[in-house]
Amino acid sequence: MRVKKLKQSGVVLLITFGMLGPASSQIVNRVNKANPFSDMKRALPTRQVLIDNLTVLTDAVGIEFCEGRYGKGGTIFPDRNGKQGQFISKMNDKVSLYDRSEWRQDGIYAEHSKLLITFHNAPDVEVEVTAFITGFVNSKMFSGVFSDGVCTGHFSVVAAK
Repeated sequence: MRVKKLKQSGVVLLITFGMLGPASSQIVNRVNKANPFSDMKRALPTRQVLIDNLTVLTDAVGIEFCEGRYGKGGTIFPDRNGKQGQFISKMNDKVSLYDRSEWRQDGIYAEHSKLLITFHNAPDVEVEVTAFITGFVNSKMFSGVFSDGVCTGHFSVVAAK
């Protein structure tokens, strides 16, 4: 009987310690406390997003499809009628940040985000985009890569002038 309890306690302890390693190196934060990318709207309400290196992941569409969807980027700003994490572009594209995790260490910032984008030229279609964002913690410039399952590309975020 005592051995059975020891085995169960050992398994619980092993699982607990096994989960501590990755959890201590990553901060999962759905409340969007201060982070350089999504809270930049307080310091820099308008941002320029530049997109390059677009590629296509499927033979069903051509590169023209991705260029039509993302172009060379654009200017985004917080949606005045939206909640925190909601942005709108000058072209009336709507961007909603709905999930993210972040990591900070030694002055480097990294974020994994999930976005929903509704483009002005297809207002009935909501596209889910996965983005990885990196930069320095106190910087106003960030870059990363994104994919929507059809198109991938590189982007840079800078303060709009």
